[in-house]
Amino acid sequence: TTGGFGFDHSDGSLLQQHRPDLVGVPTTNGSFANGDGVRFGEAIGATLIDMDKVQLHPTAFIDPKDPGNHTKYLGPEALRGSGGILLDQRGRRFVNELDLRSVVSQKILDRCDPYKMPDGTEYRPWSWCVLNDEAQDKFGRPMLNFYKDQVGLFEAVEGTKGLAQLIGCDEQNIIETLGDYVSALDQRFCAKTGKVVFPARMSPTDSNFVVARITPCIHYCMGGLQISSCAEVLRQSRAGAMGRRSKVRRLFAAGECTGGVHGGNRLGGNSLAECVVFGRIAGERAATIKQKDTMLLDKGDWIPVQLREVRSTDVKYGHNT
Repeated sequence: TTGGFGFDHSDGSLLQQHRPDLVGVPTTNGSFANGDGVRFGEAIGATLIDMDKVQLHPTAFIDPKDPGNHTKYLGPEALRGSGGILLDQRGRRFVNELDLRSVVSQKILDRCDPYKMPDGTEYRPWSWCVLNDEAQDKFGRPMLNFYKDQVGLFEAVEGTKGLAQLIGCDEQNIIETLGDYVSALDQRFCAKTGKVVFPARMSPTDSNFVVARITPCIHYCMGGLQISSCAEVLRQSRAGAMGRRSKVRRLFAAGECTGGVHGGNRLGGNSLAECVVFGRIAGERAATIKQKDTMLLDKGDWIPVQLREVRSTDVKYGHNT
């Protein structure tokens, strides 16, 4: 359970080997996510799977105080799920904020300008994340206060004039953008982006906004060590053996160091379920490795039995007897 490899951008890293196009992209992972467990398994012959499948999260915060920091705070899905909208540097919407992470990330990369660093160089493409009062309430004021007051990632502005001044665009652009948005909300369809769900009503008459700078970041690695349904690390079978894969004895894995569990693009929340499910399985299986018998079945005397009935007792006992 050593985690993924999204942080490591060094020469010869797993990211450089399998996704060189993402080298240099910031991440929501800490320095622990350097692929140690994956490399260890590979060194003893374990099979790797889906190593090119790396997920970008569209909303990682750019901290204006330290914009080049390689590890960034994650802006959770709830920001957009509560009604937050994304604006480009001209104050225009450009994407259905509730679309897939991969789609929203790519739209930001394609449609938004690079961030200007303090020394004048260009950084990653980025956008503005804007929440009005209703969206702030739905997201949760205590959590928002953490990002805004304790970490300093959100700025508060008043009305469309303050929003335009912060963004650096014409106020009329903001008025038109929010006017189009509230019209789309009333019709339950945005012809520009295809959005059909509108969690919060945001209009040009709103007076209080909070605004953050966000950019797509490496968030999760779907690739890693191939495992069985029993969390056993697998390797390619030797010539003449039955089956294409065999287990690496006494080696179990769970979590982001494994691959093949989430397919091409993990759904939000499923990594926690994966850790719980396969972590429990791996622990239970590992607890049996000191058993002397290596056979699947006991080699002792066998006594034939006859199954007479199966009773449906789920309601009473929680399982059939």
